[in-house]
Amino acid sequence: MDVKGAYLNGTLQENIYMRQPEGFGDGTSQVCQLRKTLYGLKQSGREWNRELDKQLRNIGFKKLQSDPCTYVQRNEDKFWSITVWVDDLLLFTTWDEGMANLKMALEKIFDVTDLGDPSRIVGIEITRTKETLTISQPLYIDSILRKYGMEHVNPVSTCLDPNHKLEPNKEIREPNQSNDYASLIGSLQYLAIATRPDIAFAVNRLASYTANPSLEHYGAAKRLLRYIKGTRDYGITYQWQWQWPLALWP
Repeated sequence: MDVKGAYLNGTLQENIYMRQPEGFGDGTSQVCQLRKTLYGLKQSGREWNRELDKQLRNIGFKKLQSDPCTYVQRNEDKFWSITVWVDDLLLFTTWDEGMANLKMALEKIFDVTDLGDPSRIVGIEITRTKETLTISQPLYIDSILRKYGMEHVNPVSTCLDPNHKLEPNKEIREPNQSNDYASLIGSLQYLAIATRPDIAFAVNRLASYTANPSLEHYGAAKRLLRYIKGTRDYGITYQWQWQWPLALWP
């Protein structure tokens, strides 16, 4: 579900004034005192989150300590969950009637749009069957490869070269070169955390050289890009009858 005009729901804690909006002025020099947040104010995101948190708690949800963007509610064998990304909500329930009731409850609180079954959110693609749910990021991988001019390279079968030992850089490199390296590693870290645990070790190893990367470290990072090019369709598949939900599948 998508919350329409989410930032307009927040209530300002500070005194903020604005000129009369064009087309709504009364011909005087009076100004307006804002009561609600507007898009563009630095407080808007914080106040929207406060309002959302308050409303979800009012209908019985609790925020997970391990993930502040996830709210859950349980009643014996019935379970509801809401995950939040700014103004986008993913809803999960253990039965159909519970989903319908949850949607009705949210519609009474906010102006929301029901987007139906999710297929993509924050760069993560979702594929569902009757018994499985798979998350992957092929389009996100394509965007990383394009950004670094690696979309036409030949794939490799391993993340790092097992015969090559990475060492700290003894030379001081230019700050912009370190920033480029940090940007690349940051992109790969999001991929590793979201859907690709198979590259987590390599990414964390390369991240340890972010402060002062060498050409050797750049080369290792580009090798990792070649690996994900050959495995762009890998992801995590959750299957209901398994005791542990983690598996990598091409």
